Amino acid sequence: MIRQIFFLFLGVTVLISCKKTIQNTEKVPKKTGMQIPVKRRGIDILSNLAQKKVQDWQQYDNLSNYLNQFNNTSPNEALDMAIELNEFIKNIKDSLKIEDLKTNSLNARYNVLRNEALRLKDMTLIPAIQPNQVNEQVDKIIMVFNSYTQKVNTIYNKKKFDEEINLDVMFQKDF
Repeated sequence: MIRQIFFLFLGVTVLISCKKTIQNTEKVPKKTGMQIPVKRRGIDILSNLAQKKVQDWQQYDNLSNYLNQFNNTSPNEALDMAIELNEFIKNIKDSLKIEDLKTNSLNARYNVLRNEALRLKDMTLIPAIQPNQVNEQVDKIIMVFNSYTQKVNTIYNKKKFDEEINLDVMFQKDF
């Protein structure tokens, strides 16, 4: 009787151990909020007139192209790109040789752009940063850069308008 129980126990153990259920061990990792790409507003472009005037300003084009990469990035990617973004922004100020663009209003926009980019760079050091904070900061940077671009357009549109209307002729008196 003990022998039969032993063989029965051995048989059940073998059957249980041989019965393998195939489990799906390959699980798709869940994306955190920091890994989900966000679609953003596009970068404004220069008007044809402004493009002709600043065609030699390569650093502006470099920054514009680099910011276009932020259009569909995750917060993690944005943080990874923050250091290089700061270099592009620094280069835009150092390379500005066009006298028409050396105005206080454009300089103020540059300073705001630089500060917002530095804030994004500082976010790379904060371990508990939230995805929405990074996304808001990237949106601010894009908004300020668009403001910078629109100011460049406005400067050249105003200059063209002033050239087309010769105010001196209108105010000359016939004696």
